[in-house]
Amino acid sequence: MMFGRSSFAASCIFSLFLCNGVAANTEIINFISDLQRSVELPQVGNWATLNSSHNERRWAIQPAPLGTPLREVCEADKEITPTSPSTCPHELWVRLNLDDTIWRSYRAFTLRLSWAASTPADFLIELYSPETGPPFPITRTKYARIRVVDTGVPTPQIQLGRPNPRLSDQVVEPNVHFILILEPLYWGVLPASQLPTVCFLIPVLLAAAMAVPRVLAYLDPFVLQAREDMVSLDKEQ
Repeated sequence: MMFGRSSFAASCIFSLFLCNGVAANTEIINFISDLQRSVELPQVGNWATLNSSHNERRWAIQPAPLGTPLREVCEADKEITPTSPSTCPHELWVRLNLDDTIWRSYRAFTLRLSWAASTPADFLIELYSPETGPPFPITRTKYARIRVVDTGVPTPQIQLGRPNPRLSDQVVEPNVHFILILEPLYWGVLPASQLPTVCFLIPVLLAAAMAVPRVLAYLDPFVLQAREDMVSLDKEQ
């Protein structure tokens, strides 16, 4: 009985550490940084780049109209690839530079896109590798194509101390703001940014697992006494 209660308490403590308020939606794609032949693209010079020193950036894109199939957003008659990028306002091309010295020892990476949960939008992330063929050098660079579509009516933001907004006062933001983060994966599964949290939680959970049985053992006499008092009161009535 004691083991069951201590296990339950430890689970509750673990949940408290891991549970956060839902404030954002997230789209994640994990991939392997395999080597490919590099290709010189004149358009790439104008694209934003994520690397080890600048692995996080914020953007804002105008979503495609409501009802547009996500995979049909910014699709033209010709195939859209890194060699023939479009100027569609509903998509973004980003160069992922994985050849930095700091990241050279990592093989698995994750690309994480987050946007406000109150924003009705849906994202699609697709990765492209450089075209193969001589005489281009070997590279691990990838190209990320990000597309977004409107999915409904935005949730009004209510702030404490301010009157509730009227429907006519709500202004719909034309662009969807989002954060894009590129980082390596430890052991192929753990994002680098989460490692400090895991290292913090391990000793805390171990200490909690050792302390909870003692706390429950200390409280048991009080619980039993209270139960006996309740039984006595029921008999007197």
